Amino acid sequence: MSNYFFQPKYLKQALEYKRDYEVANLLAGGTDLVISMRSRADQKHEIIDLSKITELKTIELDGDAICIGSMVTFTELIDSEMLFDKVPFLSKAAQSVGAPQIRNRGTIGGNICNASPAADGIPPLVCLGAQVNLQSVDENNEIHNRTLPIEAFILNKGKTAIKNYEILTHILFNVPSETATMGFDKIGRRNALAISRLNGACMIKMEQQIVQQIRFVLGAATSKPERFSGVEDYLIGKELTVLILKEAGRLASDYVLEKTGRRSSSNYKLPVITSFTEELIKKTLKAEVKVNE
Repeated sequence: MSNYFFQPKYLKQALEYKRDYEVANLLAGGTDLVISMRSRADQKHEIIDLSKITELKTIELDGDAICIGSMVTFTELIDSEMLFDKVPFLSKAAQSVGAPQIRNRGTIGGNICNASPAADGIPPLVCLGAQVNLQSVDENNEIHNRTLPIEAFILNKGKTAIKNYEILTHILFNVPSETATMGFDKIGRRNALAISRLNGACMIKMEQQIVQQIRFVLGAATSKPERFSGVEDYLIGKELTVLILKEAGRLASDYVLEKTGRRSSSNYKLPVITSFTEELIKKTLKAEVKVNE
């Protein structure tokens, strides 16, 4: 199955391998890569296993910024008390990923680089305005860093802006305001092991029951998880009522129709997007703000 297998212990060593073997696959948790390789068992594959690089397994709070290594697993995201305190919807998204075995192996970096429109870990990161750090090393062994917003990094379904010689090393974002409320939800075919048919994250800052700031992201609705700016712009400055939320849901549904066109699943999915949008916003507010009738 593999022509060459490298297992570096240090990041720079991994960067050197990636420079010299640009076509090599990066092995993180392997939950997607191994399945893909088995489907192409007749082909040879170069593999760089990142599992021994401790530099990529940290979760750090530095002032108002959080830095997560790309090799941090979903289980480690869930177990981080700091993340649960500062960004609880990221913890909840991690809890929704697959079975315990998948969460124990799957990594946040792999989830991002796989670029699935239904990836549960991505909507909260888009909400947070997260950036990804990409590293490479040149022929003179000088390390280069490139940082991209996660929305710009993920280009389309299964496609990212990473170069063949780069490794995604860290995910960075600022800690949200303490007055912001956060929510994540998903719809799957069944409760366990479900790939999302629709997921989303929302972050809202209210003042005297008026929406001051909102970031609203849906996944598995378009070709990549993205902010729905039409919904956000409509809700800013408004007091939330049932009618306002219904209109927000309609705007979300209309945007998906505009982006994807009418499909065989549209009769099912568009009404679901409408109601999902309403419910996600209400769940995000929880008991802190009463949604007026």
